[in-house]
Amino acid sequence: MKIAYLHGRFGPHIMHGRLAKAIGAEFQKIDHYKKWNDGPRSKFFLIYAWFYNAFAFKNVKSFDYFLVSGTHFSPIIMKLFRLNKQQKLIVHLGDETMYFLHTNWYGKIMKKALIWALNHYDALFCEGQMAADLARLNGISVPKIYTTYLGVPNERMNNLQKNQPNLSSNHLVFISAGPRGWRTYYKGLDFMIKAFDAAFNKEKSLEFTIIGEWDDDVQEALYQHCSDECKKAIHFIGRTNDIGRYLKEGSMYFHIARGDAFPTVVLEAMSAGLIPMVSEWTGSKEVVGQVEPSLVVPLDETIVVNRLMEFVEMNNSDRLILSQKMRDASKKYTEEFALEHYRNTFEKVKEELAKP
Repeated sequence: MKIAYLHGRFGPHIMHGRLAKAIGAEFQKIDHYKKWNDGPRSKFFLIYAWFYNAFAFKNVKSFDYFLVSGTHFSPIIMKLFRLNKQQKLIVHLGDETMYFLHTNWYGKIMKKALIWALNHYDALFCEGQMAADLARLNGISVPKIYTTYLGVPNERMNNLQKNQPNLSSNHLVFISAGPRGWRTYYKGLDFMIKAFDAAFNKEKSLEFTIIGEWDDDVQEALYQHCSDECKKAIHFIGRTNDIGRYLKEGSMYFHIARGDAFPTVVLEAMSAGLIPMVSEWTGSKEVVGQVEPSLVVPLDETIVVNRLMEFVEMNNSDRLILSQKMRDASKKYTEEFALEHYRNTFEKVKEELAKP
């Protein structure tokens, strides 16, 4: 049984790569033969490159499965013109696609094209239950839909479990990179800063540390309406090799995203003992909600600010209990759990796709 794993030019997410290795896949860049996945290209060139890569793929008949990281068109072209019925395409979706389709973020033509493409895959691997549920609401009816999960890499888990957060502080932490554009919207950074500003006006002890690369002009635009005092309470750290330092200083992990499929950073923060607050459109909500449903919030500024105020008023002993519960809930989502779940899911796919 041979599996080709097609991923972006700059490589897959660390855990995506390990999941693919767990099922014995052979790695290849999605644009291996004609480069296009390294920056903006014209629509004409993109279509040309998709067809080129589809027809240039070597030994295409030797593979039984093609596992594709994200929605790509060249594997569909390959299926239409070069594959036989026994060869199957699986797309692994661990991004914003399902949410953006659901909320009509894409233009009409692009939305139709994506749904058409997804309906030409044989199976969808959706990270987290939220993405799987959205897939069923987006007119994706042909492929079989499976829920998969990520886990915290082993090399991080041990250190995270030893972390002692500063639970007596009102210090919020967010970890993600942009550096600009649609990722500001997707990660919800604009919403979080606006909500933080409103909360800070009520409680001056609040701080907000943002770890990850965000362009200077993006930073300025994000807090241009904040008071000077509030701006001083918002810390853009940029890229750092010492995330542990900030996990020790923080008490809450703040992640109010718009369609983040199943971000492991939420699980990592929980493993480090921080108390998370996530949006209902952040896939990791299913873990947070098991412990404390009120920490899964809608994209409603008033509600988010009120929940932040409730957190501020929470005494240290209650914070400590909640922190430990979050840490315990995250322990399930290890690298071993994710790999085993993925292998079992793939075995189920093989069995079900083999049925007439």
